[in-house]
Amino acid sequence: MDSTWGGISNENEISICISSERKTLKNIMLHGAFTVSMSDASFLEACDYLGNETGNEVPDKFEKTGLKATKSKYVNAPIIEESTLVIECELKEIVRGNHIHAIVGKMVNVAVDESVLNERGKIDAKKTGMLFFDSFSNSYFTLGDKVGNAWNEGREFMTLNR
Repeated sequence: MDSTWGGISNENEISICISSERKTLKNIMLHGAFTVSMSDASFLEACDYLGNETGNEVPDKFEKTGLKATKSKYVNAPIIEESTLVIECELKEIVRGNHIHAIVGKMVNVAVDESVLNERGKIDAKKTGMLFFDSFSNSYFTLGDKVGNAWNEGREFMTLNR
């Protein structure tokens, strides 16, 4: 499934909103785990397809994308082999809504390709080329330029790069 509503909600948690009708939700509930694979623009067509088709009606939709999946070593869920950044999660909580459920997962591993690491061995978000969906414009974008720094431990105000 392609998710457009989610994010890291705590230091080691991730939250994703999923329609109550999605097969992905049923699989997460069944297996108690999920993975989040970040994609770049080279996977735009596959991501768009995954987000617009439902596994309830197209049981082999993943195979139709040409992407390859392997089982995670850490959770009972697949990893997309072509992804340079995968967050592996155990299901922690489901916050049920009328039509949308918020899935909260505990991050147990982050698998990352060395090509997206900086000189200090940390993930460089810009190198990932992460693909984002903007529901306001119904368009896809990739991660842009850094525009500032968050507060540091000394609680100084953010400084903008100008």
